[in-house]
Amino acid sequence: MSSNGTDAPAEAQAAMEEPVVQPSVVDRVAGLPLISSTYGMVSAAYTSTKENYPHVRTVCDVAEKGVKTLTTAAVSTAQPILSKLEPQIATASEYAHRGLDRLQESLPILQQPTEKVLADTKELVSSTVSGAQE
Repeated sequence: MSSNGTDAPAEAQAAMEEPVVQPSVVDRVAGLPLISSTYGMVSAAYTSTKENYPHVRTVCDVAEKGVKTLTTAAVSTAQPILSKLEPQIATASEYAHRGLDRLQESLPILQQPTEKVLADTKELVSSTVSGAQE
């Protein structure tokens, strides 16, 4: 320990550590339970459809290959532009994070998985229809 009562090596190590990097807005949105569970359901349906329908699989495989090629070309072309716009992108990202914070506060449904939202919606519709029939 140093004379002031602190552990100097621990302080030095903490100073050398990288700052905590905030996840991107896209990562935050993708991590929302409603979004991630919906993505999982759609992905499973897509995979199942490709497995069960060979003609659809052929079309999807060609489309996927095309998208990968276009994405690679777009990323390599856009990289120099993105580097120049980095300060503006950082500002836009900060606004997007704030907007997402507000959205999460005002829409708690985003914190629920798709299955629960669907079940709650079915129950609400059923009870409304039952009430209207009485």
